[in-house]
Amino acid sequence: MSRLNRLDALRANPTARLSFVAVGAVVGLALAWTHWLGLLVGGALISIPALTPKRGVLAGFGFGVLALLLFSGLLALHGSFSHALGMGQITALTAAIPLVLGTVGGLARSLA
Repeated sequence: MSRLNRLDALRANPTARLSFVAVGAVVGLALAWTHWLGLLVGGALISIPALTPKRGVLAGFGFGVLALLLFSGLLALHGSFSHALGMGQITALTAAIPLVLGTVGGLARSLA
């Protein structure tokens, strides 16, 4: 079975597609915990089973939002969320990086 046939079979099966997205999110977040390129990889893994390239880009953006929410939750859990918000431009950069890298990773759907 060729690579494209396997991807088409994955995209045709909603259960397999959802499972791939869940595993891709976990792997991407685990990689992002150690290195920022994990955001790019996670966006790519999430976008591969998407039905259209546009949905793939949106899925990558959604992964970036998930990573940002998880990071914000960790800051809030440790009591430093208000301090992080007070840092100004660095806070904007911290918010932009996962959104941009997740979206760029989502462009991988256009390649497959």
